[in-house]
Amino acid sequence: MSVYETLYMTTRKNFRQFICTAILIATSALLQAQFLKKLQNDLYVKDSTRIAQKKPLFLPFPVIGYAPETKFQYGFGAVYSFYLDKTSNLTRPSSLYSYNMFTVESQIQLILQGSLWTKNNMWHMFVSGIYNDFPAYFYGIGAHTHEADKDLITAKRFSLLMGAERKLGKHFYAGGGLGFQSDHFTDHEKGGIFDTTAYIGKEGGRLAVIGYEGIYDSRDYENYTTKGTYFRAIGWTNFAYSDWHYTTITLDARHFIRFNATQSLGFQAAYHTTQGSSIPFYAMAKLGGSSYLRGYYAWRYNDQNLLAAQTEWRFRPWATKKDKGFISDTRIIFALFAGTGTVYANHGLTISDFFPSVGGGVRYMFDPLARLTLRLDMAVGNQKPGEDRSTGFYISLNEAF
Repeated sequence: MSVYETLYMTTRKNFRQFICTAILIATSALLQAQFLKKLQNDLYVKDSTRIAQKKPLFLPFPVIGYAPETKFQYGFGAVYSFYLDKTSNLTRPSSLYSYNMFTVESQIQLILQGSLWTKNNMWHMFVSGIYNDFPAYFYGIGAHTHEADKDLITAKRFSLLMGAERKLGKHFYAGGGLGFQSDHFTDHEKGGIFDTTAYIGKEGGRLAVIGYEGIYDSRDYENYTTKGTYFRAIGWTNFAYSDWHYTTITLDARHFIRFNATQSLGFQAAYHTTQGSSIPFYAMAKLGGSSYLRGYYAWRYNDQNLLAAQTEWRFRPWATKKDKGFISDTRIIFALFAGTGTVYANHGLTISDFFPSVGGGVRYMFDPLARLTLRLDMAVGNQKPGEDRSTGFYISLNEAF
């Protein structure tokens, strides 16, 4: 057998293997494509039927993560979206939300929240229950805290907040609520800023609050708003059960402009103040987190007063296409945002203390009926001398505002 013949046979054998492999891959790909197409069609039919009939949606999801202060995090959550009234096209969807996280360090965070709308939105009722035995970094009070003062504490909290709002006119609501809260704090680092500074409320305490509010709301949707105006003024005041005596007032103004079916622009301005004879440190306004001024850790800057503003451009490029069910490019949304804000003591507002925030993200509208979205945002803030630039990555349900 010549070298040529040997080479030819080897090549022919490899060629046969290649043809067989290609046929298997093509057959497998075809079967997978048919399966995915059938799955997508089934999801589309089910989701289209659900939307047309305003049927509820139950969506469970896993909770997995890691943070230096908690180590490995695990748990589960769920969203339940439904209608208390299906006869009116004006009635907004109601929702229940549960988030339950555990860590290998035996820490727990349990959250249950609900938002309920009656026929024609005549009544809006809300409830929020939280049990929290979770660590947090504390940096001190004010707009001039330092990374070097970071102090790890554990915040153990139980809170229950509930209220209702009654429609008084086309866009006007008035209402109130009750809240109860119990806090306890443990310092993990003796000799740190939390241990050596005489902050009011270091040991925690009990709170009972009564709320009162007025709202103007002309938004097209409560979730993923594209046009309209929203203004809410709400106050909470302690009464007999409380260990502390103070009042918090929050003003939240939002306006949305819809350019076309795919693009909209939102603006928000917020003011928060805490006034009283005894104000615990944990009742003060916190700048940062996934809503106010993304890109900053929520406990990094806190004080009696907060002033913040932000704008966000939202782009849903395939919104005009036919929705293909739960897995569809029509539900993908992109966003760019920028904002600024600060915290300050009474009569201590300084323009130079305003912090910047810029970033972007992507959303997926998993329920177009209730316009519920899963949001992923990346934001950057300022960089103080000798410190790393402030950044934040957020995975959240629904929009920042």
